[in-house]
Amino acid sequence: MRGAAAVTLALTLACSAVPETAQQREVTPTTNTASEASVGIPSVTGTVKKMPDNGIVVMGRETGKKDREWAFVLDPGTRIDAGGQVRSASDLRQGAPVTVTYRSRDGKIVAQSVTVNTR
Repeated sequence: MRGAAAVTLALTLACSAVPETAQQREVTPTTNTASEASVGIPSVTGTVKKMPDNGIVVMGRETGKKDREWAFVLDPGTRIDAGGQVRSASDLRQGAPVTVTYRSRDGKIVAQSVTVNTR
């Protein structure tokens, strides 16, 4: 009985000595919007209609659907890519052709990435 208790105590101490970060799986976020679209993240392709505070309005469509107006929230995690370079939201201009990947969160449509398309 004492041997089993000693082994249990030794295992408990050994496991608690391993840092918590070493026990967690490392997750690397992807920045490739093409692979995101292939796994089911919805996207809209269109043109920037206007840029309200903390957002973007795009006139465009999802694949296979009709054009309509989309209002997206831009948060600090939104990636904006123009010509392979990361840009800020203030660099987006009315009429610019874009593709926006998005997710619904807390009742809002939040842009995950905005890619400025070159024609």
